[in-house]
Amino acid sequence: MILPILLFILIILVICVTIVFLFYILLPTLEKQGYKTSDSIVSATEKYYEITLDTEIKSSDSKALVLCSCKKTFQLPSINFKEQYTCFMVKSMHGSGTDCKYACIGLGDCAKVCPQKAISIVNRTAVVSSLCIGCGKCLTVCPQNIIKLVPKDTKSIVLCNNNQAKEITSCSDFGKTENVSWNASKGFKIWEYCYRILKGKK
Repeated sequence: MILPILLFILIILVICVTIVFLFYILLPTLEKQGYKTSDSIVSATEKYYEITLDTEIKSSDSKALVLCSCKKTFQLPSINFKEQYTCFMVKSMHGSGTDCKYACIGLGDCAKVCPQKAISIVNRTAVVSSLCIGCGKCLTVCPQNIIKLVPKDTKSIVLCNNNQAKEITSCSDFGKTENVSWNASKGFKIWEYCYRILKGKK
């Protein structure tokens, strides 16, 4: 009777020592030596955001414009992604998730790095408001490369990056010309008003 109890206690002790060794000795040592202990895609995404957020914010005479219409619809169903995913992750696994490989993925990589909070997601598409100062941070994190800076006085543009005839898509707004507008929603207008007060702008 005593032998099974001692054996059980010995097994428990070995398991405890192994756990302590893994989490308090081995893993910290590997991390110090530069080995990755988490998912490589997630790690790369986080590091990418850190680099972008650390860079200096510079305003320009342009505004960001997403070359994809938030009014678009597709005949084919789109893939639904988990909210914790990023555009960067989805692009590497599924493309755009729609039958247009150029479409906005719509998980907000650009919104996360925008220092002005000028980007919102509407119908799975990034939309830029009048808060945009043209810093260009959103351009660098869009895996679809569908955001560009245009002059503030731009009147109209074709909001589509699919300019190749061989690329087939059922997008309802494919190749359509739209009037450019950076009109802010009510929430954006309140934020813009508060921002101007804090910065002492007229």
